[in-house]
Amino acid sequence: MNRLVAGLKRFAIIAVGYVAAVLTSILVPVLLITLLEGIEYGNWSLVFTFDWLGSFPLAVLTVAVCALLVVGPAIVLAEWRSLQGWFYFAATGAITSIAFGVLVPGSAGGFVFNPGFLGFLATAGTAAGWVYWLLAGRGSGQLKQRDP
Repeated sequence: MNRLVAGLKRFAIIAVGYVAAVLTSILVPVLLITLLEGIEYGNWSLVFTFDWLGSFPLAVLTVAVCALLVVGPAIVLAEWRSLQGWFYFAATGAITSIAFGVLVPGSAGGFVFNPGFLGFLATAGTAAGWVYWLLAGRGSGQLKQRDP
């Protein structure tokens, strides 16, 4: 019973870390775009024109489901191999974000090979991977390590 409780607790921590990473991967680009618009054009109102109630929940759901196809195996691998380094999760986040931006039609307005766009996606993914590492990744493989 104790092992079951520990497994459910670890699964809950992974789920919370994943949801926080998804939110980060959406909020970082919104904040970066707002910052760039504000610095370049003096238009700081972009954050108020974003449809927080309409498109934000749909964006969270879309990113959570689609990114899980790439991140799911990476999380399982991290748990199985007890990978706890922040770089693994940051690189996985960057790769996932780039793959999502390139492969999912309509995300980020369509893909045109642009190193700046890829860097933008990689930044958002790296931030998301780092958030996941802070919440869940540092404890990867804890259940495996507890076995005698």
